[in-house]
Amino acid sequence: MTEMQELSDNFHSVLKVTEEAQTTSLSSCLADSPDHWDHNAEGDGAQSQWREFHNFMNKQAETHLYPKYLYRAHVHGHPHPRMLDDCKKFYSDNFGSDLHLWCEYDAESPIWVPIGDPMDLTVEDFFCDLNLHLDKTVINHRAKCDGEQPFLSSLVSLSGNFCWTAQRICQVGRKTSEDQIPGLAIFKTAMINPTGVRIYRVKDMLKFFDRRLVESSVHISSRLRDWARNADEYVCWSLVPREALVAFTPLPDLIESFNGGEEAFLTKGFVDSNYLRDFRERPLVHVSLREYADRASRFVRNIITDVSNLEEAKQLCMHMEEVLSNPSTWGYEVAYSAQDLDAAISSSVKKALETAFGLS
Repeated sequence: MTEMQELSDNFHSVLKVTEEAQTTSLSSCLADSPDHWDHNAEGDGAQSQWREFHNFMNKQAETHLYPKYLYRAHVHGHPHPRMLDDCKKFYSDNFGSDLHLWCEYDAESPIWVPIGDPMDLTVEDFFCDLNLHLDKTVINHRAKCDGEQPFLSSLVSLSGNFCWTAQRICQVGRKTSEDQIPGLAIFKTAMINPTGVRIYRVKDMLKFFDRRLVESSVHISSRLRDWARNADEYVCWSLVPREALVAFTPLPDLIESFNGGEEAFLTKGFVDSNYLRDFRERPLVHVSLREYADRASRFVRNIITDVSNLEEAKQLCMHMEEVLSNPSTWGYEVAYSAQDLDAAISSSVKKALETAFGLS
């Protein structure tokens, strides 16, 4: 049996989808926490630990609500070539983990690859996967040793920080090939869990880890923790469902204006920076309030063009008003009063909506 066949077989054995796991709600995962965490727990003991973990995550989500939208710097065609849908004859691009995408590629179809459930692992093994995933995701990740096999993560990263994600795709997009499509994906958080896909806020996961698994064999370094905190990291198991996708904006539409003769919203300093800290050290671009609003309007228009319906676009526009409300976040210095800025951004976003949907 080849190494790839073994990997595929292991994937299908680990990611068995059981009806019980798919229908168990977080609110039903209630169990008294034992004083001692059994790192070798199996069967009912392992399930009890999962209930404790989900109960903790559920309480954290109730105390600190998840954001309405989550973002992903994604490259269609990475790490495996894009796949044509045999029936509809268009690319069946999805937002899968490295392992999920590899299994689709190996099966030559997305139909035969199950979503799976992390509860087929132990909680400790799940955190081991998280540690390896973060280590692979960070920009300054460690160099791979000669002969070391690539780690195919079962997790997919998302971010609650739009600015961080926009800068990330600018950095990632510089390394893509012609047959790959880098872009910024926007997902509606409330649409993820109903599909049966699990989503976790990494900050909360690390709190649980420090309380219950700090003495385990898994070590999550401060470097990885800092990365997850700066990125406002969330993770999904196996894939992010397309049902939750609000918009996918290819990188050229993010960094270029709708009209080539106009200045784009994302400055050259933003696009060329390797990370946000590098960008923050660059001098601010001085523009008038009107110029900032006009650039913001074109930026929003390029994003909402991909939104499927007007009502969803209106909601996203309201959110983008908040995202763009601080010019210095985006590298601009603008003379304004708070009232004038709010009015200018609101007007610019309204203009973007009218133009994108032909309302004017």
